[in-house]
Amino acid sequence: MNSSEASHAGTAYQTLCASYTAIDSFRGTLLGFLPLATGGLFLLAGGTGEGILSEAKLSVPLGLFGFFITLGLFIYEIYGIRRCTHLIVLGQHLEKQLKIEGQFLHRPEGLGGFIPAGFGRLISEPMASGVIYPAVGAAWLYLGAQSVSQWLAAVLAMVIFVVGFGITYRYSKWLAEKDWPEQEGKLARLRESNGSIEAKP
Repeated sequence: MNSSEASHAGTAYQTLCASYTAIDSFRGTLLGFLPLATGGLFLLAGGTGEGILSEAKLSVPLGLFGFFITLGLFIYEIYGIRRCTHLIVLGQHLEKQLKIEGQFLHRPEGLGGFIPAGFGRLISEPMASGVIYPAVGAAWLYLGAQSVSQWLAAVLAMVIFVVGFGITYRYSKWLAEKDWPEQEGKLARLRESNGSIEAKP
């Protein structure tokens, strides 16, 4: 890599780091704010007791509204996870090019090594999302259904949490086992292609 290429790669790396930090910070803020805001609203309004949210005419639409807002944010989070994954792969590629020991090459793989059987590497930010978003969505759905039937509300809430957690776990596994290697393969082919072009007289 000549000095001009190194300069371009360095600029690209700085931009990538800024983008990754911005996305990761926003995801972390939203991940912490959502359950606090939801719990605060429940406490302020009296939860499922004698408060305003216990009235059927309000609890059903508010519960559905909160559930679909949470679902939308969860979808946005899922996409954000993939964006960060691709930025990490590209960051590792640039760090190798620039021959620096950066945050992407030395990023720990979840709790891999502490928890065996390959499950530990999946316990990271995406898994936290898989707990928080389904839990908040389940709480909103419980609120909407509890005025109709407490039993139905409890069942729906448990189903939503289990399904949401399962989707996130499966998604995290797919990212690690298929999407990540696929992106690495694309970058490897790009390096080979650039190398063959430079080698031509």
